[in-house]
Amino acid sequence: MLIVDLVLIVISLALPAGVILWAMKSHQSINNKIQRGDISLLQDSGFKIKRVTEGPPGTQIFDDVSIITPYQKKY
Repeated sequence: MLIVDLVLIVISLALPAGVILWAMKSHQSINNKIQRGDISLLQDSGFKIKRVTEGPPGTQIFDDVSIITPYQKKY
């Protein structure tokens, strides 16, 4: 009975620990992409950019515009 209890405890602790580690890795990955200025963030479905809060001098902020990459056809 002791072995079964020990296995259940390990499994019940491993799942939350795995979720926490996955969230930390994902957060660090996004931070690294932001620091590098990775353009793939604009296409990532994992999060949504609501507002640009910092930009170079002269930056204009427009709400509700679609992003057009050089590879998309413009109609």
